[in-house]
Amino acid sequence: MKTSDTAPAGHQKSESPPVNYIFVIDTSGSMKGEKLDAVKLSIKEIFKSLKKDDVIGIIEFNEQPKTVLKATPVRKIEINEFSRIVSGITADGGTDINIGISYGIDEISRYESNNTLNHIYLFSDGNPTSGETEWIRMRQSIDKKTRGNIRLSTFAFGSDANTRELEALAGLTGGKSTFVIEPNDIKVSLKDELNRREYLAAINVQLKIDIDPDIPIIYLYGHDEIKDKPTRRAVLKNLRKAKEKAEREFGVKSEADLITQEKGIRIFVPDLAVGETYWIVFELAIPEPKNLNSIGEATVQYVDTFKRQNQKRQLALSPSGNLPPDLVTEHALGLWTSEVAFYILDDFYARDLETAEKRIENHITVLKSANSYLDSEPIEDDVITLRKLLSLAQNLGKVGTSSDTSPQQRQDFFKYSVSDFGRVRNGFNRNYSAAATNVSNP
Repeated sequence: MKTSDTAPAGHQKSESPPVNYIFVIDTSGSMKGEKLDAVKLSIKEIFKSLKKDDVIGIIEFNEQPKTVLKATPVRKIEINEFSRIVSGITADGGTDINIGISYGIDEISRYESNNTLNHIYLFSDGNPTSGETEWIRMRQSIDKKTRGNIRLSTFAFGSDANTRELEALAGLTGGKSTFVIEPNDIKVSLKDELNRREYLAAINVQLKIDIDPDIPIIYLYGHDEIKDKPTRRAVLKNLRKAKEKAEREFGVKSEADLITQEKGIRIFVPDLAVGETYWIVFELAIPEPKNLNSIGEATVQYVDTFKRQNQKRQLALSPSGNLPPDLVTEHALGLWTSEVAFYILDDFYARDLETAEKRIENHITVLKSANSYLDSEPIEDDVITLRKLLSLAQNLGKVGTSSDTSPQQRQDFFKYSVSDFGRVRNGFNRNYSAAATNVSNP
């Protein structure tokens, strides 16, 4: 599902949904001075732009996390007191990024809902030196905790910042990563995010997918089945608010709900702003030989804020679709390549470089064989990348001169390179709106 890239001429800005912002600030010793001052100034400035129903909270961390300001509606915060709290933040000590973000995720849950824009902002200038220091395990942990409608964006300061890993963290939830060159970069980025909420294109977006019962659903990416009653009640509460908003702000009475029906996979999709795309990605096991005209049907309905009316569409899910067979094969090989990359990481953590090298060599052979028929540029790119990873693996542990990078730096680079390659080729990137809520029993 993709909204239009621009709002219609003369379209009035929509009434903004409240934001739920948590700022997670690295206060290790290296942030002292201009870096931390720029963060504090930007947060003070953005506070002035927030509305009374918006929520703001602040976590600081060095080797220990600290809740500076618990998530609180702006209407309950006096501006001078807020300025005093922010001004009192100082820098000293080590860096435990994982625990800082974890605290931020815990704090944002106070007011998290489908009707708020839930966003965590991380400010940091280095690598973790305390707590969990392996980036891949940090990403895995944060990925699990941010399932839902939470976005994470990062701000990287200075040449010591691990910009690649901070970009990877942001990419988990469809956030963005900003390399801060000038202090004003922070304010501009935060302002852009606030402006987004004024250009909503679709609200109360509901999706129902019915797959042929003879076709097993292997995996539905980015969505978890809801079984417990309290969570279901929370989803339905958000649904009710969305319908009230559609009628109150746009004069549209929503159609009968899809996500309360008994059959099919039902998903309550976050509101979509101008230029945003929401993906639903399945992995299915279609039996062969089986001649099917359709593998199922998808129904989507939403309130169009531009036309101020309900929209409803039904789409037949064709087994052939409009995708060329070569493209499907490329996608499948990409998923396989992603799995291989993460097995390589497992080999590395088990200190079994020999197996890692053999695994890379074997998969290069597979991809070259497939590409002799497909002549695919993406597959050729993967072959070259795997060859580079093989060169890196074969160079690990070799004796270097005193001017070389340290063995640990070589290992970190190898781990990052493999992890990033696997993430890119996994065939599924969360978009701007993060994930939705699946209230069905697939």
